[in-house]
Amino acid sequence: MNHKGRFLTGIIIGLLMSSSGYGQSTAGAIFLLISPGARAGGMGEAQIAVANDATASYWNPAGLAFLSGNELSGMHVKWLPGLADDMTYDFLAYNQSLNDFGSIGGHIIYLDAGKQTRTDSEGNIEGTFSTYFTSAALSYSALLTRTSSIGLNAKILYQHLADRATGTEQGNPWSTDFGFDFGYLKRDAFNGLLDFATVLINVGPKISFIDENQADPMPTTLKFGFNLHAVQQQHNKLNIVYDVSKLVVASYAAMDWDGDGWVGGYDENGRGGFVNGVPTETKGYEYNQDGQIETTHSDPIYLAIFTSWVDDWLLGGDRDI
Repeated sequence: MNHKGRFLTGIIIGLLMSSSGYGQSTAGAIFLLISPGARAGGMGEAQIAVANDATASYWNPAGLAFLSGNELSGMHVKWLPGLADDMTYDFLAYNQSLNDFGSIGGHIIYLDAGKQTRTDSEGNIEGTFSTYFTSAALSYSALLTRTSSIGLNAKILYQHLADRATGTEQGNPWSTDFGFDFGYLKRDAFNGLLDFATVLINVGPKISFIDENQADPMPTTLKFGFNLHAVQQQHNKLNIVYDVSKLVVASYAAMDWDGDGWVGGYDENGRGGFVNGVPTETKGYEYNQDGQIETTHSDPIYLAIFTSWVDDWLLGGDRDI
């Protein structure tokens, strides 16, 4: 790989580790949001109300309850051909009907980010290392009624950035975490005219690598979708499918909430104080020249479902001290 390719790959890996939007939402393990399936790609990734094959394990596990028999689905692609040729994405999904006992299934994701060059603090090349991201999910789905179902995924994920830390960093540049997906699907509403669904995916604890104080929340996402059977004739069919997706992560820099001139236990001159009666230095906070700590606050999922929709200044914070 040439220098340009290495530079672009480094940027891509950084985005996979953590993504941000509008300054207040950040999340880790973004590779979980890379969508599998050629059909899904051709439909703009609007799938949660369709979910009628083995890939339902990824899109909406509730869809597995309506499947009969068993099915295996897989794909292997160069993820960014021409840009990072050694990056590949693999996906494998399976479902098995248990008849009156529902359906089980699962899927595996493997994203290989290729070989990276290791250098020392002076830029001397020391060798190469591999970066990859993987997850495995186990699915279960059952009918609530003849036309409605629920589904659950339990997943484990592993992110391997390098085989050892660099420089003076302490800890490991890899992480093992877990999460859950929840789905609901309603078929044939309004006399068979409409299917609709909702899912909440990637619910789990925060993700960290070297520094637990800089942990990022899981990419918890809330989706709503419908599948309108506009034309259903013997030789002609037309479906209108639409999904709405929202990353329900609320994260923002530490702010002067009460207007007392202190942010994260420090004043604008960098003098430490107390946080909940404990000296700032013992809490592990770090101060930067702007008078704000560099770590961010993240709302728990039961709050982020609501606070992720608004800017942080609407919540009463003020970064300026």
